[in-house]
Amino acid sequence: MTGVLASVAALLVVGFSASLAWAHARLLSTGPAGDSTVAEPITAVTLTFNEPVKQSSTTITVTTADGSSYSDGAARVVDSTVTQAVRALPAGAVRVTWRTVSADGDPIQGEFGFTVAPSAAPASATPSPTPSATSSARPVNPAIVTRSPDAAAPKSAGSSVPWLPLGIGVAVVILGAVGFLRWRRRSLSR
Repeated sequence: MTGVLASVAALLVVGFSASLAWAHARLLSTGPAGDSTVAEPITAVTLTFNEPVKQSSTTITVTTADGSSYSDGAARVVDSTVTQAVRALPAGAVRVTWRTVSADGDPIQGEFGFTVAPSAAPASATPSPTPSATSSARPVNPAIVTRSPDAAAPKSAGSSVPWLPLGIGVAVVILGAVGFLRWRRRSLSR
């Protein structure tokens, strides 16, 4: 009987530890996307995580190939999205290095890069059209948030079940039933 209880306790510890490991924040997407090329000026770099991260422990560094930093102020966290304002980026390779802390207190970090390739504007004397009165006053940021290459595919609604803890729960029930039946058989045979 004590062997069965020890097995059940061990399974519960393993299941609890595994469920804690799933609690870490994971980077879902970036804007601009990793390994992309942007032609329009960007004003910020964004990172989107699968869960909220801590503001006080979040840093994002945006640098060019020569090592110059273009980060403008501190990163701003709103729920699971982190935004880092940037100064005007020159043409060329840009490296984004980030570090933050998950809601469960575990530090996570990473990096990605993209290329700035300004679009070649034709040298014409024609003035650019002014926005109409009906156009939106909010500027459009061409750095569309897309999936980074190393991000996990989105889970379907049916795949969000934590299979390991569920399997451990089933094993605990089976072991408990076996232990009870053994105990019952022993007590009846006495």
